[in-house]
Amino acid sequence: MNYKILQELISNLKDFEDEKKSQSLKMQDFVVFLNQKYLGNLVSAQPSIDINAKSEENNIGQLVAFMYRYAKGYIKKALEESTLLTLDDFGYLAAVWQEGDLTKTQVIEKNIHEKNTGMEIIKRLIANNLLEQYDDLEDKRSKRLKITPLGQAELFKSFEGMLKVSQIISGKLTSAEKIQLFYLLSKLHDFHNPIFLTEKETSIDDLLKKYF
Repeated sequence: MNYKILQELISNLKDFEDEKKSQSLKMQDFVVFLNQKYLGNLVSAQPSIDINAKSEENNIGQLVAFMYRYAKGYIKKALEESTLLTLDDFGYLAAVWQEGDLTKTQVIEKNIHEKNTGMEIIKRLIANNLLEQYDDLEDKRSKRLKITPLGQAELFKSFEGMLKVSQIISGKLTSAEKIQLFYLLSKLHDFHNPIFLTEKETSIDDLLKKYF
């Protein structure tokens, strides 16, 4: 039996452990490490961003902002024939439809918005008869939301267009690259979401001290 692949895997595992040092090691991280090593060189076109011109963090921040703008443009095209005006409208309706009746605060937090912004979106959806609000039986200070028949119809009508947007946003990434990107974005979401929910009053300098 040829153990060449096993020997190579063990060698890669040692390199991975040396790179991570004292950090907790997870199989998912090791898979990403292998993907970067073996699949990263398969990309035929070089990125248009000069990775030497800025720090890795600056490049990531810039590219995330660019992707948001690209996606916003595609979504605007996809919703041209819909009552829904923005991705936010779609996201709020989808959250209520998927999760069942939610409080206004829950819907806002699921869509990663500040309270004032979220309330304006909810107010618009209620005014357009896409959402309804009613009293929370357990907490009289809260209002719960449910999707209306019109809201559900508009949401379902927009699914096909939003699916097309998802396909375009993914570009020409291979299946392996999509899995890797999904894993990395999920990891970033898991890091940032608790900060968004619990550190609203914390300064940027204090966040750096606490988490880095």
